[in-house]
Amino acid sequence: MKNILIAMGGMALFLIAGGGFISMIFTSLVGGGIEQSYIYPIYGGLILLTGVVVGAAQLVREEIKDLKKWLQEEQLKHKE
Repeated sequence: MKNILIAMGGMALFLIAGGGFISMIFTSLVGGGIEQSYIYPIYGGLILLTGVVVGAAQLVREEIKDLKKWLQEEQLKHKE
């Protein structure tokens, strides 16, 4: 859970602070501005999606670790 919250916080910081910094630099080159404010809800979705991806990756990692441990225990049983 800690990893999920850290990833979501990092993504939020990147999108809010990093996005603001990037927009200041590239607005004159790329264009845009208040007309693209409809994109902001998408940023919230990206933050939540980051949490889901990190949570799923953590779950898969734990399952693989448990499976590996179980396989090692089975090998020890068969050797005896």
